[in-house]
Amino acid sequence: MTRPSVAATIGQAAPLWRAVFVAGLVTLGGALAVIFALEQRGEMSLAWWWPTAAVGAIAAAASPLRWRWLTAIAVGLASGLGSAVADRPLLVVVLGSLGIAAEAWLVATAVSREQDRPRLTTLMDVGRFAIGAISGAAIVGALVGVAREFSGGDFVDVFWTIGASHLSAMVLIAPLGLIAIPRAASVRLWRSVGLTVAMLAATVIAFFPGTPVAVPILAMPLMAWAAVAEPMFFVAVQLLAVVGTASGLTVIGGGAYAAAGSELPTATALHVFTICFGATTLAISASQNDRRALESRQMAVSHLLHDAFRQSKSGFAILQEDGPGKYSVLEVNASAVVMLLSEFERSDTGRWRLREDALLRPSLAEATYDVSVTVDWEDVAPGNPPATITIDAVNRSGLNRVLLVSVQDLRPLREAEREMEWRLERERQVSRTFQALTQQKVDFVASVTHELRTPITSILGFAEELSDTTDDPNVREQVEVILRNATRLRGVIDDVLLVSKLSRGSAPADALPVTDAGLALQRSIEDAKHSIQQRHLRVAAEIEPDLPVHGREIDLTRVFTNILTNAIKFSPDRGTISVVAYRTDHQVVVTISDEGEGIADEDLTHIFDRFYRSSSSTSRGVPGTGLGLAIVKELLSSMDGRIELARAEPVGTCAQITLPIADIEPVESTGAPTP
Repeated sequence: MTRPSVAATIGQAAPLWRAVFVAGLVTLGGALAVIFALEQRGEMSLAWWWPTAAVGAIAAAASPLRWRWLTAIAVGLASGLGSAVADRPLLVVVLGSLGIAAEAWLVATAVSREQDRPRLTTLMDVGRFAIGAISGAAIVGALVGVAREFSGGDFVDVFWTIGASHLSAMVLIAPLGLIAIPRAASVRLWRSVGLTVAMLAATVIAFFPGTPVAVPILAMPLMAWAAVAEPMFFVAVQLLAVVGTASGLTVIGGGAYAAAGSELPTATALHVFTICFGATTLAISASQNDRRALESRQMAVSHLLHDAFRQSKSGFAILQEDGPGKYSVLEVNASAVVMLLSEFERSDTGRWRLREDALLRPSLAEATYDVSVTVDWEDVAPGNPPATITIDAVNRSGLNRVLLVSVQDLRPLREAEREMEWRLERERQVSRTFQALTQQKVDFVASVTHELRTPITSILGFAEELSDTTDDPNVREQVEVILRNATRLRGVIDDVLLVSKLSRGSAPADALPVTDAGLALQRSIEDAKHSIQQRHLRVAAEIEPDLPVHGREIDLTRVFTNILTNAIKFSPDRGTISVVAYRTDHQVVVTISDEGEGIADEDLTHIFDRFYRSSSSTSRGVPGTGLGLAIVKELLSSMDGRIELARAEPVGTCAQITLPIADIEPVESTGAPTP
């Protein structure tokens, strides 16, 4: 458990407070620049250490990305102030300020890869930090070296001196502002204090004046131990304490670096020591963070898988073969125990074990690495719940033969099957009841209409006789009304009887006689001639000869007459009805089109339903029973034909009838008319 780093905490603060803290860090950097620059005044002098670079990098990392460049410039100006106070040449001040501004921006950008939040936690973070710090130190060293070259100094000497100074300060101080701070609950205080005291003691022994054998890296093993065991922030603090102690003792003449030669000055030697010590320690600590994060993720995944194993609705058990016929239970979930209750028992230690009389033992022995064993548990012994058991043998390093037992509970499936069978039977009963009711309705309607047919026939007969014998115009007009309505009623009765007959099924189409569809169509047009002339309609007919189909002539004529009647009803006066009949390779096609209003889209799906009448028919008062198209569809279905209705372009309705072509030449139908 950690809290955000100093830089991240400042970056998350309110804008005003963030600006105050960033300005404070820049001011601190400027003060440190003045202090360390004044220790060695003069045009040709160089400060032995430059912590302003590290403080400036922390300030830049705490700034928002869009203002980071401005903070970097402020850090450069603060650093230049220190150089100017120490009487450095103007070129050194200017180029040094530019270099430090670039250095602060580079390091801040390198450690701020995730949503602009600076972070120094993983080995990847340390690698980016190292690249940024080395690049920044090289830029500062090169710029100051160029400036010194113009002042009579040595570029190479200045480059290495300034670069080492800045890089050591960055490695030692910047992590304190970039590493997350641990919470008190996650820290082992006594271990941290003990390691710190031991490291400081080792450093004092190595660097104390007069030590017989100077071993600068004496504290390194302890630092490595701390990097592995301690939080990374504490490691950075301990590193600062060790380097600070070593530097202080070196100043008073202790340690191996106090007597360094001119080729490697004492300050540069301490910088190299700091860089190596710090880089190694930070890398070890970051890699340990990576290892902890990986272990945490693996532990979380392991717990997730274990919970899924335990809570799974399917049964699972993992057994290990300890010897011939001897098995130990490594893992088993509750579902497997419930399904295989007779197979497992608790041992004295509370762990599950396989019973000596377990019925699974023969199947466990049969399983091999190449062959799985599947057991129908319901068939093994009476009373076993329905389940399918699969046993797989696997080989795992460090374990004997491991057996994976999976149990698929079939009880929900069996219950679903019973439920489905019950529902299907219920649907069958409903269907049978519905069919019986439908047949009763059909039989009742047929019986009623059949009983009505006889009196209607008598009415028509006497009305026709009365029409022929009377000379009174009034009586004749009344008789014509009787004849017209009685004829219409007889047509309704005939339609109902025909629908009833068709509902009981018909003979196969191949058993029907062969009829010329073209002749039947022409006869339908002739039968409708009177109605056509009354409406002053024109029929444009294109009928090819020789159109043999299977079907009774009277049925075909009825089909064509019903369609023509509808076209006549809905055509405007003096309109045109188009009739086309032709043959293709395998079928006869008949199309009848009118110029009426057309069928509404909402009527197309119900237009062939019995007793259905379109909204336009009802509103216009067009007479009809709603059985005509239903009869057409039933008759065509008995001939293996079909009909399609669609809106014609630009107006009207188009009916297309298709019938399979008969294999033999058509003959005149002698079949009895369909009632």
